[in-house]
Amino acid sequence: MGNVVVAGIAAGAVYGLFALGLVLVYKATRVLNFAQGEIGALTTFLAWALVARVGLPWMAGVALALGAAGTMGLAFERLVVRPLIPAPRLTLVVATVALGLLLGGLEFKLWGASPHILPSPFHGVGLRLADVALSPPRLLALGVTAVAALASAWFFRRTTFGLALLAAAEDTVGVRLTGIRLRHLSAFTWGVSSVIGGLAGVIIALSLGAFAPFFMSRLMLLGFAAAVLGGMTSMPGALAGGLVVGVAEAVISHYWISVPGLVEALMFGVIVAVLLVRPRGLLGRTA
Repeated sequence: MGNVVVAGIAAGAVYGLFALGLVLVYKATRVLNFAQGEIGALTTFLAWALVARVGLPWMAGVALALGAAGTMGLAFERLVVRPLIPAPRLTLVVATVALGLLLGGLEFKLWGASPHILPSPFHGVGLRLADVALSPPRLLALGVTAVAALASAWFFRRTTFGLALLAAAEDTVGVRLTGIRLRHLSAFTWGVSSVIGGLAGVIIALSLGAFAPFFMSRLMLLGFAAAVLGGMTSMPGALAGGLVVGVAEAVISHYWISVPGLVEALMFGVIVAVLLVRPRGLLGRTA
């Protein structure tokens, strides 16, 4: 049972990390970014191409791929989101869905439908505590999520830009009066969210062992469930929701593994139930 819970916590850390990116964009722009999954998938394909094909060192290849992810986020915000700001929010949501489909099609076109294997930087490294095994991908998921959580807490509590971002989510008029340009805040959140999606994609690819186009679709569902559960306006809630979803998924998969699609069906149920009973989530505040 210990291995099941640890596996759930490690998976939940990735779901929480992914949900953090969703919440970051939603807090700043009130837009649900349904393209984040495919941005993460494309980032993983780029990392694979740079490491496995070009032959770059693992860290260098992944860093360049994450830089490309941030650039994608900035470009989408500048070319699509910003011109559509006066339009209804649903229009922006549809635009993110369209971007996700476009990126997924691009993955098929460039790399085909066959599975790919992202080379691992780990060689037999891992930890074992009693009967609980901590594999390198699990340690990476926990470490990256912990760093992201601490960095987010520091940024939003200790920096002027972070405080302005939080203020913009509550009172855009007041922030404008201070002289801060909202478009810079919006571009920043889209860029960071895309990098977070890319990180989640790389970690999931290492955990799965192989990946193919649209492999992030399931993570999109579970990450979205984590964000809704914790609260779309709460970054701690996103992380907490990810852990809850991860542990629940691990327990369900362990005891009811013979029921295909059960986890996904239950996560859809969680989304609907939370939206009906507590729309702001467990830790979110009313917008």
